[in-house]
Amino acid sequence: MMSEDERLAAWLDGALPPEEAEAFAAALERDPALAARAGEWAANDRALAGALFANERPIDDDLIARMGLATTPVAANDNPRRGRFGWLAAGSAVAASLAAALVFTLRPAAPVDDLSGALERTASLGNAKLANGRTITPLLTVRAADGRWCREYREDEDTALACRTGSGRWTIEARAHAGAAPDAGAIAVAGGADPAPLEGAYQRLKASDPVSAADEKALIGKGWQ
Repeated sequence: MMSEDERLAAWLDGALPPEEAEAFAAALERDPALAARAGEWAANDRALAGALFANERPIDDDLIARMGLATTPVAANDNPRRGRFGWLAAGSAVAASLAAALVFTLRPAAPVDDLSGALERTASLGNAKLANGRTITPLLTVRAADGRWCREYREDEDTALACRTGSGRWTIEARAHAGAAPDAGAIAVAGGADPAPLEGAYQRLKASDPVSAADEKALIGKGWQ
């Protein structure tokens, strides 16, 4: 099953089947954050296309001269086409380099695992089902002293704390046995039958107070930037 980011990429590329494309377009209308991300990705794709086809645009003579690629006629074999092919090849190489950079920087990679994907997109107190059938429930979001965003979440009778790396991976900092889940909507702070591991992690990370639901929603919409 494709993640939301993978579906967005496929929708932008026109690779979704008609029914799925129509359903995803409807989802864009319902989700302003997803629509904003789609707009950003589309703009990035246009920039990427501009880099890929940069060698089709005329190259300024001054730039050719500065790169040392100007045509130098040879008396025995005056063939100006060699110079032309030289700067065309250089233009292609530059375009390829730009394209490679854009591929890795403009469109964010899909989450590296389904737990990271769930923590990346699911609001606190919402449920997310993982590929292996497990269900997790994010509980709260805090910020570590080093700037990383961290989320506490429940999985069955365990509670864990994971923090986000720059690549979008959420790495587990601590896990504790929490016992049976309390009533829905009642979770507001870290707690459980064995809170010591989580409390130690919060102290080690020098975590802030939990952010508000509105701030968390904005973070999710902006890709945690």
